[in-house]
Amino acid sequence: MLAAILGAATHDCFDIMERVWRFRHRQFVERLGWEACRRADGREIDQFDGEEAIHLPLLVASDVVGYSRLLPTLKPHLLSDVYPHLMDGTDWPRGERIFEWTRCIAEVSDQTIAGVPISHILMTGVMEYCLVSGIEMLLVETHSKLVNLLMTTGWEVMPLAAPSVLEGSLILPITARPSMAGLLKHHELYGITGSVLDLELAPGNPFGPSPLSRLAFADEPHGTHQYSRMAGE
Repeated sequence: MLAAILGAATHDCFDIMERVWRFRHRQFVERLGWEACRRADGREIDQFDGEEAIHLPLLVASDVVGYSRLLPTLKPHLLSDVYPHLMDGTDWPRGERIFEWTRCIAEVSDQTIAGVPISHILMTGVMEYCLVSGIEMLLVETHSKLVNLLMTTGWEVMPLAAPSVLEGSLILPITARPSMAGLLKHHELYGITGSVLDLELAPGNPFGPSPLSRLAFADEPHGTHQYSRMAGE
């Protein structure tokens, strides 16, 4: 299921992170053609993969099948250091509980988890992780197709600037807010019946020493659905 690894703890999760770096290289370099990120060792790592990053790999057995990364906006991130021109001179939200959502991808596969496509599990897991950890808002620089997907699956989306052309594609900077209503909408739309987080593989809270706790809804009935625990199935 979806793990959560703080950048400062990557040395404690060496085996998983090695699979993450190689998964990212396969997906972004070999599949999507990001030649600037190609490395001879087959590991896609950039300057933002430091101690403040949050890695969210989606695991099936020992295989990484999806991935997202969250970056704190009070530290250097893509919008601040690489793509500030997308804002056309205007500012963007920053704060302790505002993160940038980057490197989100699932492998192209017919594989499912409990009958749910892995891409749906990944998107649901990101929202659930935000709610569990206390992240209040995400910045995203993305294509209009993903903006529409976020809006129709329960994220509270707000454009930050007009679309810009980046490497031949229209890119829109937005904010996306998670909510319990949004998470339940994910569950309804995708047929998910429980938590998609594996908190045993979430060593650390980005905002303090307390371990993360699973949301209560995972054990409580909602309408006609019983959301029993899925993580670990």
